[in-house]
Amino acid sequence: MRDDRFRATYLIETPLDPAKVAEVMAGEQSCGTFTRVEGETDALRERARAVVVSVEQRDEAGVPSLPNAWLTRREVPGPWHLARITLDFPVANVGANLPTLASVVAGNLFDLGEVTGLRLEAIELPAAYRRRFAMPAQGLAGTRRLAGVKDGVLVGSIIKPNVGLSAEDTAALVMRLCEAGLDFIKDDEISANPDHAPLAQRIPAVMAAVHRHRDRTGKNVMVAFNITDETDAMRRHADLVAREGGSCVMASLNWCGFSDIESLRRSTDLALHGHRNGYGALSRH
Repeated sequence: MRDDRFRATYLIETPLDPAKVAEVMAGEQSCGTFTRVEGETDALRERARAVVVSVEQRDEAGVPSLPNAWLTRREVPGPWHLARITLDFPVANVGANLPTLASVVAGNLFDLGEVTGLRLEAIELPAAYRRRFAMPAQGLAGTRRLAGVKDGVLVGSIIKPNVGLSAEDTAALVMRLCEAGLDFIKDDEISANPDHAPLAQRIPAVMAAVHRHRDRTGKNVMVAFNITDETDAMRRHADLVAREGGSCVMASLNWCGFSDIESLRRSTDLALHGHRNGYGALSRH
């Protein structure tokens, strides 16, 4: 793969010729649309169009996975072909822009009338493109240093909010977990800033317990506070964690979005724990 291209691989289902559908996909997500338009010169297509790298025919299905009004109107019959499609896209079309990168590889392709099923399976980014983005503030080495675990596994646990723990109850539970020898404690993804234990109360209470344990044992347990919210609120919560001597915050990647996470990354040196909840909705089909 060239440094000026990134690659995406898809599994598609279609009653049409998969090779022709692959060309539609490449045009739709780069310089083309449903038909060639004025200004779409050969030179422009050479510079900006995505290219089909491979079309790998797989199995056939007797019925489509999803209904498709576009194909029904045209009375297109089966069988429905499964194929793995690999496309290369010009980096210059996107730049260092994660939301636009996502919209290119996982945008309107899912709406194409030519397919009755489509799944993005993999993205490959050249090293030169990855270097245009900031690296993690802490990374693996920083996380181990902050958690005080030089080698081996980090042992952690999750605080579940199902019983409606108050800030004081949460701090007491954190103390028990610290005394049990854990290295890492994280909030559950469904509890960020609830009325019964707001972060403004929970963060100081929990960190006080962590500090008491540290003062007694020398062990500084890492706690990932779930600060999932809109951007300004997450920054405020991260600042509070830092002021209270914390080392880590957590956010729900799929619902905060790339822009929110990038803004948080630029505004704090805390370790960021990215939670993947919602991934099944994007991947199980």
